[in-house]
This record gives sequence, structure tokens and C-alpha cells, in this order.
Amino acid sequence: MQGRAGVYESPSPYGFVRCLENTLLSTDDSWWSGRRPWHAQIVAEVPRALYLNYLARKSYVAALAPGLFEPLHLPEDNEATLFTILLFSLEHARPLRVPQMFGAFSPRVMQSNWRFYGHLTESGAESRPSVLFMQTVTNSLALSLFGRRLARCFPLRRARRMTLRWESPHLSAAIEPGTGSAPKLVFEGEQSKMSHIGEVFRQRFSSYEDYARWIIDQHLSVVIWPREYVVQDMHLDFSTAKITALRYLKCSISGLEDFVVKPIDCFLVEGLRVFLDSVFSRPYGTTPSR
Repeated sequence: MQGRAGVYESPSPYGFVRCLENTLLSTDDSWWSGRRPWHAQIVAEVPRALYLNYLARKSYVAALAPGLFEPLHLPEDNEATLFTILLFSLEHARPLRVPQMFGAFSPRVMQSNWRFYGHLTESGAESRPSVLFMQTVTNSLALSLFGRRLARCFPLRRARRMTLRWESPHLSAAIEPGTGSAPKLVFEGEQSKMSHIGEVFRQRFSSYEDYARWIIDQHLSVVIWPREYVVQDMHLDFSTAKITALRYLKCSISGLEDFVVKPIDCFLVEGLRVFLDSVFSRPYGTTPSR
């Protein structure tokens, strides 16, 4: 695993599609780099999102984007920081100024963001809370093109299949990479009878609801490419959101052994709306550590 997008390989079983997709998307450093990111103000519904929260080695994260991203400091554990994997579905996506009825024509897309928490420390600007995207996984070829080339705000890898099923009190989720370069994920959990804040965050939050909302509600995300970094600004509507604490029954995820220390907790959120507000890029002259 790398702190930025790694080698992209298509999961398509069709040779022509795989060759074309790899030709267009496999390299991180392309002629798209340095151009103004293409984007529009978008709104989409997130019916369900699974959050898997971990402690990660702070030294590993600090080396990913020196001078640009500072990992979250945890007074309770100076050697660790926060890492989260979220897996969710996006539905009814549409430009913000387009009537809501047109969202019905948008395909359902699965997405998974793997992110470290901390602060964006741009030169000449105040430090701001943000997350650093380690990688993003999707089942959508269109989103892969958008995220890796047009907007460059997601370090995408495409999986053959992604699922998220909630039949209370049981939840299951999976990322099946196929022949592509996406990670493999298998999760099974069930609703927890008690919701406890992990020891490392217990002094910061008065309730599990406040803790979970803070985990969810991160506005700025950063993606590192070889010659630039891209920042995405978004916000969430929590007006119909419902948070359910979960407990692990089974969890297997490839590629975490280099930096994950231990799991903290997991939860489900239902009924979110997400708004993409803006995307911008800046030159970045330091090659991130591998």
C-alpha cells in the first residue's frame, strides 16, 4: 500500500476493455496533471455507509505527505493516529441546480474511501482539519475516470464487485477485486446492544453520537499525485441521519499490515446527503514516501 494512488489495474474480464482502461488510467503521472480539476457542485444520497475505525502508526502517516499533511495527534497515544475505511452507496446523484427528479436517472455507485485523519498544512495558510485519502475503491468505470483524470480528487482503484447489505441486526460488506488492483475486504457485523466510545477518544466526546458524527463529518480531503495535490471540499446533511453502533463478527482486509495497529470500533450511518462544493489543485514538488 502507498500513501497515494498505486498501480491501477482493470478488473474487467474482457481483454479489450482491460487494455483500454489500463491505457487511460493506469499511470498516476499523466498529461492531466497540473490542469484545473473538472467538477460541478453535486448532491447525492447516501442511504447507508459503514465505518471501520482503526489506530494507525503515526510515523507511517507523517511520511506520506511531509509539509502538507500532519496526522491527527492523540494525547492518549503519541505513537498512533486515526485511520478509517468507509464503504457506502451513492444514489440519485445530480448537479445541485438540476431539479431533484433528474437524480432518478443516475446509476447507483458503490464507493469506499480509505483515509487518515489530521490537518492540511499548506504553505502560507492556516492549518485546517482534513483527511488524507490513501485510496478510494469503486465498482464504477465512470467514477474511476472522473476521480483519476478529470477531477483527480479520488485515488481510485476499481473492483469487480462491491456489496453492502443491512438486514437488522446483521450487516455484511465486501470488496471483490477480481483481477484488478483493488484491495479485498470481507466484513460481517451486527448491531451492538451498547455503544461505547473507544478509550483513546473517551475524553474528547460526551456521547457516542457526537463521536460518530465527528468521524463522519470531515469537509476537506487531500489526494497526493506525483506533481500536485488535489483538495476536495464537501459537506453533509445530517437531518435524517441515523447512527447504529456495530460489533465485529468477521473482518478480513488486505493491505493493512504495514500501518494498522488495532481496530477501535465500527458503526453504520443511514440517511445522509452529500454535497460536493469545490475541488482545487496545487503543485507539489516532494515525492511522497512509499
